[in-house]
Amino acid sequence: MVEIVLDRDECTSCGNCVEVDDSLFTFDSDDKATMIGSERDDGMEEIEVDDPTKYQEAADKCKGECIEVYD
Repeated sequence: MVEIVLDRDECTSCGNCVEVDDSLFTFDSDDKATMIGSERDDGMEEIEVDDPTKYQEAADKCKGECIEVYD
């Protein structure tokens, strides 16, 4: 399993993650990115996945550098 972390405080609302895959990322009511199915603790979201390919692509395209992929 690979851990994906999204720091919502660093989100610039650029939308690149949503463009990569809108079944994994969306915007919340505060116009910050959120990962669908993740657990949130304060401004941090975490999710564990088997295939991090799309999450890594989103992290690479994120202008706010708020998405991290940990093996």
